[in-house]
Amino acid sequence: MQSLLQALATGPEVLPLVVAVMLAVGGFALIASGRRTRDETLARRVGMVEPYVRRMSAAAPPFEDYLLRLPRAGLSDAEQREVVRRMARMGVGAGRALLLFGLARFGFAALVGLVLAVWAHGFGVIAAKPLLGLAIFAMGAIAGWFVPLIVIDYNLRQRTKEVKSGLPDALELLVVCVEAGLSLEDGLDRVVSELGRSQPALAEELGLTLADLKILPSRDQALANFAARIDIPNVRAVITTLAQTLRYGTPLAQSLRVVAAEMRNDALIDLEDRANRLPAYLTIPVILFMMPTIFLIVGGPAALRLFDAFHR
Repeated sequence: MQSLLQALATGPEVLPLVVAVMLAVGGFALIASGRRTRDETLARRVGMVEPYVRRMSAAAPPFEDYLLRLPRAGLSDAEQREVVRRMARMGVGAGRALLLFGLARFGFAALVGLVLAVWAHGFGVIAAKPLLGLAIFAMGAIAGWFVPLIVIDYNLRQRTKEVKSGLPDALELLVVCVEAGLSLEDGLDRVVSELGRSQPALAEELGLTLADLKILPSRDQALANFAARIDIPNVRAVITTLAQTLRYGTPLAQSLRVVAAEMRNDALIDLEDRANRLPAYLTIPVILFMMPTIFLIVGGPAALRLFDAFHR
């Protein structure tokens, strides 16, 4: 204190230096105390959370782990996403969607097995041959186990077809939005709002992609997520073109127009291929339903006359 007073007495030119030293010392002390207080707070919070983290990260018992893996049996990643999406529409969270789907598979297996067992019991099969009745129940249970999986797989294929059929229209709308001066995110937002009623599946997927573009740090990752959800060659080609366009700075509208034209050509080629396969598909119905009718019309009267002649 005395040294400070002596320094102040020496002259006013020393006063700013003394004030600066005092402020620096006080600032360092404040930072050190705040650092210690923050470290203590973080250590206390970590100590409170650590038991729960240790409990959740611990390996599950074999039986519990088996129960958690069993609902995913026979499901691909795309089918699991479809299960979660379907359950989300019913208000079921993603953490419980697969578990409820597994319970539904068990329920269908038991229901179909019991129905076939009751049907076999009505015909007296179980009373006469118990092993045959047990085999019928097992076959019904196996069929019921795969019923939800078949439904999910069918819905997934239909959704993929809807997205594939509506993607050229969405790209052309996006071309219009980009040429009007909108960015990729704003153009996707406009396209999603326009396709909400006519193409709900595609609008939902583009909405998820738009959310990824706004949240994820990399646009390539957001576009790759869209290609992973809709795993078809056309979508992968579109995503590759968009990623290269955004990476190298080529005109976005021109690239989108080229991709849309290619998708239109691919759709036309697909229709021509399906039309070429149509005669082969019609062979069996023609043989089973049309040829017998033609034979009856052409050879029926002659057969009746021959029958009358031999009968006399």
